[in-house]
Amino acid sequence: MTIYNQFSSITIDDARIDETCNAYFKWKDLNTYISNNSRRGINMPDAISEPMGCYCLGYEWNRGNKVGDATNPSTGEKIEFKATSRFEGDLSSFGPKCEFDDLVFLRFNLDENLLYIYDLKIDSEMFGKYPANKAETIQDQKNQGRRPHVSLQSLFVDAEDLEPDVIFDIRRCKIIQTAK
Repeated sequence: MTIYNQFSSITIDDARIDETCNAYFKWKDLNTYISNNSRRGINMPDAISEPMGCYCLGYEWNRGNKVGDATNPSTGEKIEFKATSRFEGDLSSFGPKCEFDDLVFLRFNLDENLLYIYDLKIDSEMFGKYPANKAETIQDQKNQGRRPHVSLQSLFVDAEDLEPDVIFDIRRCKIIQTAK
């Protein structure tokens, strides 16, 4: 298996997305076992979610010491991915120094093995103006050195009645719907 962290960025081609989809099903089996024997499952690994997002949106996956989760090769924009394996609700955290040009929400439906991708089209400066709670914005908490926790589904998908930009069928390893 190729060690991906030895490169600054990687193009997710058909062979790599096939490998990623196979890893998803291994993770899903382990998550099911742990969920049945514990109070909660395990988080979706970024080594699965990020390559899927890159493949579907045509981004370069950032590895090694390159900043950000991905790069849009057309614009050079730094992309931040946030993923959830809880289709009916999420909680994403953002580090105090997290900066990005575009935020993409990856929402996994484990029952149907589908990935719903929402390009939120927001940079870290605009995102910082959203509420982290009733008294503080996301940026207020970041300025205090804290990690704000927010629901991207509530803030964007539900509030703006967003439809996914892409739906990816993980079992077939294929994009089945695009909004573009």
